[in-house]
Amino acid sequence: MPQALAYLVANPHPDKPVFGMLTNGDDILFIKLTRSPTPEYNLSRVFALFTSAREVYEILQILKGIGQAMSTMGCAYAP
Repeated sequence: MPQALAYLVANPHPDKPVFGMLTNGDDILFIKLTRSPTPEYNLSRVFALFTSAREVYEILQILKGIGQAMSTMGCAYAP
């Protein structure tokens, strides 16, 4: 998580929230970072990818929402 937060803090647009996803191949955790006025991050619950189809559906819904938010804000993907 520290490495992911370091990448998120390096966002060149500090006025906009930044999203990240951590995975170990089975579990998935989403991160949202805001930097104004001070850096603050929030974590989602842990999603277990191989537990149920419902978990996969929820993960895809979150990714879809993040993708829509990015396209609305005119953001580009940066690995």
